[in-house]
Amino acid sequence: MARAKRTNRTDARRRNRAQQATELDGFEDDDELVEPADTSSPAPARRRAASPAARSSSGSPSAGPRPARPSFIGSARLAYRPPNVREDLAFLPRLLLHWSVLVSAALAVGGTALLVVVGTSSPTASTVGYLASMLVSLFVGPPPFGAALLLGFMLPRATYLVGLVFGVLASACFTAVVLAQPTDTTAGVSVPAILAQVWILGPLGTMFFAAGIAWYKRFLDLLNPNRGQRGKAAAKPVQGRGNAPRNRLSGSSR
Repeated sequence: MARAKRTNRTDARRRNRAQQATELDGFEDDDELVEPADTSSPAPARRRAASPAARSSSGSPSAGPRPARPSFIGSARLAYRPPNVREDLAFLPRLLLHWSVLVSAALAVGGTALLVVVGTSSPTASTVGYLASMLVSLFVGPPPFGAALLLGFMLPRATYLVGLVFGVLASACFTAVVLAQPTDTTAGVSVPAILAQVWILGPLGTMFFAAGIAWYKRFLDLLNPNRGQRGKAAAKPVQGRGNAPRNRLSGSSR
């Protein structure tokens, strides 16, 4: 009876081992059948989600259609903005503190002071005199083309009004240059006639040139085919391994 009991126990252990081996084989087979479908399906899905067509069809805000570009004549008409004098006058104190106005005024006053100190009889005799003459020609005028260019491109609005105010400053600077000249250099020219021309061309010329530059800036922006896409970061492509099979060790390591 004791030998029979040990035999039954041995047979029970063998059956238990065989049953466990069968269950393990079944789990391995199921894992092999499920694993390729589980690993290969996310890669095409990621590629479809990263494609431009999928992003445009998903209705995301960054995939909106580009605005239609107007024609040449249409851009010229849309770039014109009628002046709103009341609102522009309200914004004028803030616009006069804009960096473009302050830089232009500093260059105009500095060039005038250098030219008066160095002397206007031979301003190109030294490097300082040449620099002062160049600053006066660009930022004093009349009219000051360099200042009008800077104001027209940098100011957000009311360029005509700021140009008119800056033209008054430029005319005052040019008046100081004219009065600082020696009397023999203006012998054949009437100083009042020069000053009248300066005070007419200075403010009006700066006003029209600054407004024209601002219109030209808006005109170029309307002709730009990439307008409306500024500030949008380009979508980074999602790098995946595609349909490459993944072995069991790499899957278990994650």
